[in-house]
Amino acid sequence: MIDSATRLCCLIGHPVEHSVSPQMHNSAFRSLGLNYAYLAFDVPEDALEIAVKGLKALRAVGFNVTIPHKIRVMRLLDELDESAERAGAVNTVANDRGALKGYNTDVYGIERALRKFRLPSSEQAMIIGAGGAARASIIALLNLGFERILIANRTLEKARSLASWIRSMGFSAEACSPEEGRRRAETCGLIVNATPIGMHPDVDEAPLSRDEISRGSIVLDLVYNPPRTRLLEEAEKAGARAISGIEVLVYQGAEAFKLWTGREAPIEIMREAALRALQEGEAER
Repeated sequence: MIDSATRLCCLIGHPVEHSVSPQMHNSAFRSLGLNYAYLAFDVPEDALEIAVKGLKALRAVGFNVTIPHKIRVMRLLDELDESAERAGAVNTVANDRGALKGYNTDVYGIERALRKFRLPSSEQAMIIGAGGAARASIIALLNLGFERILIANRTLEKARSLASWIRSMGFSAEACSPEEGRRRAETCGLIVNATPIGMHPDVDEAPLSRDEISRGSIVLDLVYNPPRTRLLEEAEKAGARAISGIEVLVYQGAEAFKLWTGREAPIEIMREAALRALQEGEAER
């Protein structure tokens, strides 16, 4: 029951209507008997600074940050955790007695989702996209032992900037257009889609087709709505191992939950709540 002692957590982004984070976190709060509530706020880019100041003034316990704010929000925070500094992007903020500290729990979520598999780290990995989610993916892959990364992005200059950043850390990286990425995807043992391509309502879109994905490779789609995207369907038809973005959502959410509450997150309850919300949304459509 919400009362005058309820503590606020939330999501800010644009858009946010696809998110199932409220169902996921509120189910977790209820399961542990915590007097917290999680809401989602649609915050356009020109209102980001006002929104962050407002959440700080309201003494929100913390908030998640999604597209398109993961990089721009950094300058509005009081402190950055090492995870956020390395990734150059923030997806979780904790309010520590009035000081806003930024974290990147996406890195943790991506690592946890991928560690279930035997990774071909000696091979080249490809990341599709060059935004905040791509930055988190890069750090996760470097942590997992990958030394060669191909960045495919519509804006080639952004891809080149990320490739230069990777090389500055002592690793090998190249940038390419999406068209070249399609031609070179077969040479990659791991592919991560870090763009919104294929997200509801554009569920028939995919950045790659089955003919462009090699058998035995691993494909992780950070899109989780729908849980089984067109890209994952194409990957399975190609004989690749497909990982849904729902896994990353749950693991990064569990890490944020721990930062806000100091408690270990009920991961299975969070996963079930997220999947149930997605299924109910599909039924409504």
